[in-house]
Amino acid sequence: MFSDNLNSDFTTIDYVSFVLVLGISVGIGLYFGIWFKRRQNTPEDYFLGGRDMGVIPVAISLLGTFVSGMSMIGIAAEVYLFGTLHWMFIITFLIMTLVGIYVFLPIFHELQLPSTFGYIKLRFGRKAQLLASLMSMLTTTILAAVNLYVPALVLNYILGTSILTGTLAIGTCCIFYTTFGGFRAVVWADLFQSVIILLCTITLIYIGLRITGGFSEVWNVCDQGGRLKLYDLSLDPTVRLTTWSYLFGNTFVAIQQFSLNQNSMQRYLSTSSLAKARSVAVVFYIAYVTTLLLSMATGMVIYTYYKNCDPVSSGLVRKPDQVMALFVMEMVQHLPGLPGIFVAGIVAGCLSTMSSLLNSTTVCLYEDFLRPILPEMSNQKTCNLLKVLTIALGCVHIGLVFVVQKLGTIVTILLTLLGLTSGPMLGLFTLGMLVPKANQTGVIAGTLTSIVCVAVVIYGGLNKKPDPILPMSTQGCLHNFTSPLNPSNFEEPEDLPLIFRISFMYYATIGIAIVYLVGWPVSLLTRGNTITDQRLLAPFLRRKNQEVPEAIIPERIDLLPDKSE
Repeated sequence: MFSDNLNSDFTTIDYVSFVLVLGISVGIGLYFGIWFKRRQNTPEDYFLGGRDMGVIPVAISLLGTFVSGMSMIGIAAEVYLFGTLHWMFIITFLIMTLVGIYVFLPIFHELQLPSTFGYIKLRFGRKAQLLASLMSMLTTTILAAVNLYVPALVLNYILGTSILTGTLAIGTCCIFYTTFGGFRAVVWADLFQSVIILLCTITLIYIGLRITGGFSEVWNVCDQGGRLKLYDLSLDPTVRLTTWSYLFGNTFVAIQQFSLNQNSMQRYLSTSSLAKARSVAVVFYIAYVTTLLLSMATGMVIYTYYKNCDPVSSGLVRKPDQVMALFVMEMVQHLPGLPGIFVAGIVAGCLSTMSSLLNSTTVCLYEDFLRPILPEMSNQKTCNLLKVLTIALGCVHIGLVFVVQKLGTIVTILLTLLGLTSGPMLGLFTLGMLVPKANQTGVIAGTLTSIVCVAVVIYGGLNKKPDPILPMSTQGCLHNFTSPLNPSNFEEPEDLPLIFRISFMYYATIGIAIVYLVGWPVSLLTRGNTITDQRLLAPFLRRKNQEVPEAIIPERIDLLPDKSE
């Protein structure tokens, strides 16, 4: 007895909430694109907001970039199915923050490059730069499509709108304000949308706690159901989530995604000093941990509410990612207008993340691929070109939604994808920052070998047994249903090698290890390298007595000597 949608419960207040979020987001883009005293007149304004953004707006913008509808629904679903081990994100993000503050930020703030891949060009050469930028653009494009699919799925379930309609409505809105408002619009829209997400999450938890009997009841039920998992010290690498897979797997993904990629560094560089950039990192960490704990609490409340009748096993929903939407609709009688708040939060999260990904992808496409081959243009013509590129990339994101919907659960999709590219990307950057002898031939060989090997591991693991979920109950269900197959009923090939059964959490670890195992020796065999600019190395590896060249002018990066071999 599956209900495709519950649009009959959606009231006028709900529709107003939904439309209001879209309207205000568009209004922010119009304000910064038309009426703001400092419009997007130069590429630096369009990309970095003039490098004079405040700490709090930038930190919250970072939060909005990475905490979206995917996080709200995905983390809650993970806790519902697999328990609370995701609290380990707090530790891996602390490591990420420290590495970012003391290794990456000093390098990028001294160089002041619009694209993080400008560093790769200076350190190795143009070939390595193009490889790194292409990897990033492909990953970001798919992530944007996944992010856009989430609210379309929610609208399909709650309103009954088609995936196409929801995707076009939300995607068009995002493309509009990102195109015309530039980086400033993205940052301030992120701030507004993050507030909506926070209010939505707190509201869900508050109503859920009242219905389920309070925090102590939720804690006891989750404990009895095996959801309270604080650690798992299993050394088996095939176990989906363990303490070790977080520390030695997810840490690498976090460092690459939250400290080193274009989305993050673009925001850090929009501040006027290294001290402010470090403050952004600290504020972002505190805000992210708070939001993570709220998302986990939401999953615990939902599990408590459905402790006697699992909606997935009983057929009320098709996917675990739809459980939160069902929960919201069943709370309508306790708070009219809640579906509107929920949809507004999901849509706000999508807009925030997609606009950030869209803006950063435009930076990479222009700075790394087009700028070196285009003739010099006026600032106005350049800004017009950037707007056209933003619209084109937005259309690509919309089109990919219909590929993404054929895949599995949200969190698994994301971590698998990030595992494929995060390891090779982090290896490429850190090999340059930590190994002075590394050269372009070595990093290209290491990166390409890493991508191929990790891709083979992922492909070979497609036939492995699905990850077992924690026990669910259907004893309290009042409707008729046929129990679906349990993952334990699936057979995996007996001769499937261990490497293909390894948890997706280790994909990034494998990736970065291969970059070093191949890239470092190949560099040494091809005459190594000599560093002439100490700013290209991590601060603790620099030679203090070596003269530092004059500052690099970001606007003329394409005129710097090309070290391509």
